[in-house]
Amino acid sequence: MNVKTVPMNRKLWTPWFTFGVCVIAAGLLVTLFRLIRGLGAVTNLSDGFPWGIWIAFDVVAGIALAAGGFTTAALVYVFNRGKYSPLVRPAVLTAMLGYLIATFSITMDVGRWWQVYNPALPANWQGNSPLFEVSLCVMTYSTILVLEFLPGVLEKWQQTGFLKSAAAKVSPILNRVLFFLIILGVVVSTLHQSSLGSVALVAAYRIHPLWWSPWLPLMFLVSAIAVGFPVVIVESWISARAFKHRVDVGLLSDLAKITPWILGFYILLKAYALMSAGKVGLLFGSWWGVVWIVENLLFAVIPFVMLLRPAVRGSLKGLLTASIMMIVGIVLNRLDTYILTYTPRPGFNYFPSVGELIITGMMVSLLFVGYKVLANTFPVLPSAVPAQGGK
Repeated sequence: MNVKTVPMNRKLWTPWFTFGVCVIAAGLLVTLFRLIRGLGAVTNLSDGFPWGIWIAFDVVAGIALAAGGFTTAALVYVFNRGKYSPLVRPAVLTAMLGYLIATFSITMDVGRWWQVYNPALPANWQGNSPLFEVSLCVMTYSTILVLEFLPGVLEKWQQTGFLKSAAAKVSPILNRVLFFLIILGVVVSTLHQSSLGSVALVAAYRIHPLWWSPWLPLMFLVSAIAVGFPVVIVESWISARAFKHRVDVGLLSDLAKITPWILGFYILLKAYALMSAGKVGLLFGSWWGVVWIVENLLFAVIPFVMLLRPAVRGSLKGLLTASIMMIVGIVLNRLDTYILTYTPRPGFNYFPSVGELIITGMMVSLLFVGYKVLANTFPVLPSAVPAQGGK
């Protein structure tokens, strides 16, 4: 790290924090009921509609939004852009929490949750299954993210506590292998981000043709990379509000210069996939055509145009507007692909149950509550942020 990071040590029990803890408590009660009584007692899932909000939102969309961890780490450690080092630990923390929450969501969605570890056993490996690859990579990358966050924990422990001696011995070893862990994390992330699109390939006759494409694996990968830095921008703003420190708009503005290049490639890829498959006519005369246009305007075209303008990139309001549009757009894309345009078997339908919504609310609350607790306790955020630039 090229910047001094410190624990924030701010007031913890604010009204929003208390509300989040209450949501988590309610979610834990529903979780216990689900673990004891099974999926049918809590969810509206069925044989005709096998995946719902826990997979589409908590896992598929959540993992895409956690891409800021590997994109920022790659930018600093692989491409040697050291000026972005203040953003690494916050991005890794957000990604770590996102992946741990996604892992928990997968556990909730598996019928025999006590056997969720089975994909890790060599006897159960299925080389032709994208779902196997996703499960193995998510477990692996979650572990890597914990190890990437561990240097900050060891820094704290070296200063005080009964683990001071052990932390002093482990810290130099971890720092020596950290670069290799980051490289491995980047590779693993690219694999499962694309494989989340590969999973949807099996539903070719269920997903609306505007969203189904043989290019889905590449689309999912590119869109996740594209939204990585916007997530970091929004996270920086939220943490600044929560801990009452300044936002380095100049640094975020420079970061935003990279996004249009990736986003432009995504736009070209979507256009090519649509035209090469002869699906342009599906955009007209149906409700789904309108939804597709709105989704891609929201996620891609409008933010692309906005971020090309220096005036937008130099404004905190402009950065946040473009970034939030991209985040909402990618969530909509994942929900469209996995739920909204999915046609179940005849006689079946799906709408999330109250139990599913409560557990999803718990997942979101765990992200914000966990971030505040860990950033308050361990050195995650910079000790002094440069004066705010822009407007």
